[in-house]
Amino acid sequence: MYAANSRKTVPDALIVVATLLLTTLTAVTRGQELPQVISLSLGDYHFTPDTLEVQTGRPVVLTLTNTDTLTPHNLTLQEAAAGLDIDTDVSAGSTSTVEFTPVKPGTYTFFCNKKLLFMKSHRERGMEGTLRVTPAAAD
Repeated sequence: MYAANSRKTVPDALIVVATLLLTTLTAVTRGQELPQVISLSLGDYHFTPDTLEVQTGRPVVLTLTNTDTLTPHNLTLQEAAAGLDIDTDVSAGSTSTVEFTPVKPGTYTFFCNKKLLFMKSHRERGMEGTLRVTPAAAD
């Protein structure tokens, strides 16, 4: 009779352990958000696309590609309270990657701050865009 009871408790114990392990793995997986991967082209005094949308609390990997052959550009977005402190140069014909995690929902303007002496700045020539940060989706 003792042997029959011990056989029954071993599978029950395995089920409990398996359930706890699965619950723990699910919680760990949810805590590690996948990055939001976005590509942005800079060229001819504009950004393409000129509007980006991301979620709060999720890392962003932003790849910047300057499509101009001679003109350097950059991406400037400085809203420190929102977790956005970006000022990255991208030489003509090159690519750069920026990583950040927005922490505050809102609409923010990014732009190119380059300017030649006696000329309009790139921003004045229309080189700006919008970053919309939305609240993260609830699980």
